[in-house]
Amino acid sequence: MDSLHDVMRSIRPETKAGKDHLSVFREFLAHLDQLQRKAQAVKTRVKPSARRKPPRRAKV
Repeated sequence: MDSLHDVMRSIRPETKAGKDHLSVFREFLAHLDQLQRKAQAVKTRVKPSARRKPPRRAKV
């Protein structure tokens, strides 16, 4: 039985060495955060539209 376990471990060693689901999810969230910050930086660099002049008031 021990030899069977040894063979199974040699065939699939990556199953135990795989990343934890939580760490993968945190990495995914970090990537999303980075993309969002990059998009906000690009948005702030865009030239703002020209401001409209205030309407003139009629003289009384």
